[in-house]
Amino acid sequence: MLAEARARTLLLIAPMSEQDLHLQHDALMSPVIWDLGHIAHFEELWLTRNLDGPVEFVEMPGLYNPFENPRRVRGTLALPTSRECVAAMEEIRARVLERLRGADLEDGSDLLRDGYVYAMVAQHEYQHGETILQTLQLKTGAPYRAPRRVRLPSVPAVVPNDGEMVRFPGGHVTIGTDDRAQAYDNERPQHAVALEPFWIDVHPVTNEAYLAFMDAGGYATRGWWSDAGWQWL
Repeated sequence: MLAEARARTLLLIAPMSEQDLHLQHDALMSPVIWDLGHIAHFEELWLTRNLDGPVEFVEMPGLYNPFENPRRVRGTLALPTSRECVAAMEEIRARVLERLRGADLEDGSDLLRDGYVYAMVAQHEYQHGETILQTLQLKTGAPYRAPRRVRLPSVPAVVPNDGEMVRFPGGHVTIGTDDRAQAYDNERPQHAVALEPFWIDVHPVTNEAYLAFMDAGGYATRGWWSDAGWQWL
């Protein structure tokens, strides 16, 4: 799982120049080279240091700590070259795999049991893959040339029936999960909540329908809003 996540990350950045890796393409996003360093040092923290003693940090202190260095300043940091960054990723991964050989995934600590912490770190890398893709959508300069294309099978278009809604009658529903293998911590534990009755569209709102709402004065028409919604507006 760790190897597949890393192969995906390296494939994603393969077409990028050194300059593009270091540019902060948008104020909301990090330079991609920062994401790579953060991936590596998050892995080092959780799969080496935090396995051998009490959990002292949840993020590695220093250059790649997101709280010490918020996104707005990451473009000004002295970040390594891509060669240096990939070398660090490889060196950390070698130590991680050596440590994994002796890990007790059955009767070990809560972090080790069922490979929990390894899945967490792999998910973290996938998450940053999504973040890098968001950055590439905002990329300045020459367009990003994807390293591969997947041709999807053609399927009939689903045309929403405008205005079609269904009613949820209300009641107690179970949400969340107790799964530790795939779910994030903010999705646990599984628990019941009480919901009041409500109506909901059968299909997600399309850009076309939302534009029609705006053009029709939806943000200026009191009748479309609840009291709380109108106060917020």
